[in-house]
Amino acid sequence: MPDIVLPKAVYARIAVNVPHVQGIFDYHLPEETSQDFKIGHLVTVPFGKQSVQGIIIEFPDVPAVPQTKAVQKILDPLPVVTLGQIKLAQSISLDTLSPLGLTLQAMIPAGLSVQSDIQYCLSEQSLALLEGGETPLADLSPSQTHLLDLIIERGPLRGRQLDRVLPHKNWRSTAGSLTRRGVLISQSTLGDPTVKPKMERQLRFRGKKTAAFKQMEDLARKGFPEALARRQAVLKMVMEGEDSIALTVIYQETGANLADIKQLALRGLVDIIEVHVLRDPLEEIKISPGPTPVLTPDQQQAWDMIQGAFLAEKPKPLLLHGVTGSGKTEIYLRAVEKTIQEGKQAIILVPEIALTPQTVTRFMNRFPDRVGILNSELSQGERYDTWQLARQGALDIVVGPRSGLFTPFPNLGLIVVDECHDDSYYQGEISPRYHALQGAIQYAEITGAVCILGSATPDITTLYQATRGKWQILTLPERILAHREAILDQLEAADQDPSTNRYHPLNEELQAANLPSLHVVDMRTELKEGNRSIFSVPLQDKLKTTLEKNQQAILFLNRRGSATYVFCRDCGYALRCPRCETSLTAHQSDNSLRCHLCGYRRNTPQTCPACGSNRIRQIGTGTEQVESALQKLLPGIRSMRWDRDTTRTKGAHWEIMEKFSSHQA
Repeated sequence: MPDIVLPKAVYARIAVNVPHVQGIFDYHLPEETSQDFKIGHLVTVPFGKQSVQGIIIEFPDVPAVPQTKAVQKILDPLPVVTLGQIKLAQSISLDTLSPLGLTLQAMIPAGLSVQSDIQYCLSEQSLALLEGGETPLADLSPSQTHLLDLIIERGPLRGRQLDRVLPHKNWRSTAGSLTRRGVLISQSTLGDPTVKPKMERQLRFRGKKTAAFKQMEDLARKGFPEALARRQAVLKMVMEGEDSIALTVIYQETGANLADIKQLALRGLVDIIEVHVLRDPLEEIKISPGPTPVLTPDQQQAWDMIQGAFLAEKPKPLLLHGVTGSGKTEIYLRAVEKTIQEGKQAIILVPEIALTPQTVTRFMNRFPDRVGILNSELSQGERYDTWQLARQGALDIVVGPRSGLFTPFPNLGLIVVDECHDDSYYQGEISPRYHALQGAIQYAEITGAVCILGSATPDITTLYQATRGKWQILTLPERILAHREAILDQLEAADQDPSTNRYHPLNEELQAANLPSLHVVDMRTELKEGNRSIFSVPLQDKLKTTLEKNQQAILFLNRRGSATYVFCRDCGYALRCPRCETSLTAHQSDNSLRCHLCGYRRNTPQTCPACGSNRIRQIGTGTEQVESALQKLLPGIRSMRWDRDTTRTKGAHWEIMEKFSSHQA
């Protein structure tokens, strides 16, 4: 039979990346390259007087308008979103009224998605006046003078650059007035993507080792023993290495320079090559594989029901309701293993970036070299490389917060939403505004994937959906700690007496523990009895007992800083953020007041800005104050503070967790 020739696509329906633009627009494809275009491609298209990015969502037979413009070019050879992602974006856009183009752009890495911008530069008339030593206009306002000085000093500036230089200033109206008066010229611009694969220059041995040894003494002119020694060291290094070696490593190890490398290349001894290098954020994570634990009867019952979901054509969402420590993660691991066996991939969502290290470590121990991570702490390059691996199907598992839902897996088989009750799964600050829990359920329905929602305290809406039969509910009522041997190993590593073991046997291999007892202390009673500390007397006693047993303690407080309210005792004036009117938080570390909402910062005043009084007082408790009070209560104690202020640097979460796990605090 003759091959069926598919008709060439002539038109493309595109969601454009233009803020506040809701619609989709039809374009025609260049005839000579129309076969190159695919659904999901990132392209540039004309839009009004500017060029913008857009994503192809379908190829209509007939355009919605009689006259169409041509698509300009493809920015990435592979589709940047899958068909399932396009359907998910359409669903989110419909439910939340977010622009479809903006929703789709949120699914691709920062740096690949670029919005058009306006560039401002001096007009020819202004340049001529400045060359003659004159000012473009004499009656400029202070804001106009400031903006004009910036452009004279720095050259042409784009709108986003001015946003950073002039935050919280209405510079756009100022620029508009200068443009209308002929002082400035504005023009639309669309920059190229700022992120791309990382290429590294490396050195590779060329030829035969016998021939290279014969030239070893002739690598430099006579009278230059230092150059000879450097080149000999480089040649020996690349000859001994099995693979090519990065030039930066060669420079560091041998002290050679580029001239030495070029001389070796001219002699035909080495080749300078460019190699694609993966920016792997998990490269330095230590893996400790362990045996797969035996499931408890409750876990086995839950797992049997989940296996049934893998066989269903349209599986229902599964609510895994298990108390803290009941072994929900082991169920996730079994589900991921099942997914990989079927040749599919899994997305694991966690509510906070701080939880990512712990979860990633568990999954890496079970599935080495198959796990990726996506979150805002990564560099643009790391996010791009992980996204690329996921898009190509080179990863089986991605762990991340709510944005991890947009991982472009080609054959998604499982979505896990851990701690599904957490409010951080909702993105309400910026568009697209969506809830990752609802998005996960929709995405699983679109792709036919199994969706597991785990929680120790599911909210009332989730329980209602489960009890109505829309979702399937699984329960894990028993708290499992670990295998008996693992617990004894931990006690020994922490120099603990096994007699302090608080666990009780669940069966021959597993040990469990009851949920911890809770004690509510009325701090008003403590104050009446003379305790002015932020720690109650029972807490102080428990802390001392814990340290005497060489055990560890964790103190939780949902407030950063050293005081949460700063005011004047005389007039009652409260120091608030001038931008968003929230109370400023005091930080003792640098004697500053900060707004935790917008980032505003100022020094702590010595006198009241309203009445001039020096009776400025600070009340409220923050994590800095807790740490300081702890050091006074228990001098010499090894403490660590884990909050946003101490985890701004890359890898800080991993470092704190590792130190605490190894009993360094």
